[in-house]
Amino acid sequence: MRADPDRVTKQPRIAIAVLWVAFVAADAAAQMLFKNAAAHLPDPSLGLSWLYATVTSPRIWAGLACLGLTFGSWMLILRRGPLATAFPMTAATYIVVVVAARILYGETIAPMQYLGIGLIVVGAALMRPAR
Repeated sequence: MRADPDRVTKQPRIAIAVLWVAFVAADAAAQMLFKNAAAHLPDPSLGLSWLYATVTSPRIWAGLACLGLTFGSWMLILRRGPLATAFPMTAATYIVVVVAARILYGETIAPMQYLGIGLIVVGAALMRPAR
């Protein structure tokens, strides 16, 4: 099933930009919450106590809620444009997660990661809808 080209061109750019910001922010927030939850959970074990700590963690539930927002914004993005263009743009999340991990957790960014970020930016800049 192809996206209606008229629908794609008639969408205000600001609306699509807001959806992308929501998508990336929610997805990155989910990853940050899961990282934070992992740091606060006991070491994994086969017992029920670890499973209970996991399913009762507010951080995990908040991360899952963010994934719900990610899914909702993704569905709206897909309604407005072609998958072949939209899917590669999801790589923007990788950039935001790396930067957020640096800011929030003091994680280092290796030179190869900087190169990867640069390649993602170049690749996203080259993306345009197929005609």
